[in-house]
Amino acid sequence: MRIIPVLDLLSGKVVQGIGGQRSNYQPIKDSVITDSSDPITVMEAFYRQLKLDLFYIADLDSIQRKDTDSIKDHPNYPHVVEIVKNPQFKVMIDCGCQTIDDITHVLSLGVDHVVLGTETIDSPIVLDQAVQAFGAEKIILSVDFQDGKLLANSERMKEISPTKLAKHAETLGIKAIIVLELQKVGSQSGPLNQHLIDIASQIKAIPVYAGGGVRSIQDLAILKENNIEGALIATAFHKGTMKKEEIEEFLSK
Repeated sequence: MRIIPVLDLLSGKVVQGIGGQRSNYQPIKDSVITDSSDPITVMEAFYRQLKLDLFYIADLDSIQRKDTDSIKDHPNYPHVVEIVKNPQFKVMIDCGCQTIDDITHVLSLGVDHVVLGTETIDSPIVLDQAVQAFGAEKIILSVDFQDGKLLANSERMKEISPTKLAKHAETLGIKAIIVLELQKVGSQSGPLNQHLIDIASQIKAIPVYAGGGVRSIQDLAILKENNIEGALIATAFHKGTMKKEEIEEFLSK
């Protein structure tokens, strides 16, 4: 089981994700982990207090950018560059890549894995192109849902079955598949949903990670029982409902 702290970046700050309503996201506060919303400071606090070194970063400004904008045009870019220079952190990052050129640029920064979200990639072909160009180990697919429906900006992405896309990713041998239910982000309502169960039940050769809703170590045990091998977590850490000792005991079993 991979336990992966999440940093949602907006306007250069780590923000509290709530149900995918990004216009309402505000810099984190009242966190038991840190009193800062600076990305590097937050990552260092996670590493120091929880001994976790693999991070999922969502560059929300880039994810929401207009088609004519570059990833470099947004305020999180300098922070991303700084983060990937730090050798103590491993980073998977969603910069809202749409094309193979976007993926090329993100990986050139030195990130460990680029996350390709159904919300932003132009078509399923981009997944194949990325694997061919950079190797399957560098690529993570995020199957994104909002209110139970596949989240996709591209008409070509809207036409594909989420399960079919996940099975195709499995045949490519990519690093992992994230099933991200944005409505559950920050909700602490529990991580299981039908899309996650359906995809995890059919994917055997590569890990499936859950995104959204994790509250406790008990939720991680439920995920493990459902063949889900990782979880993206933020709110439970900031609220202190998952602690280092619990994590260590769970991972030791």
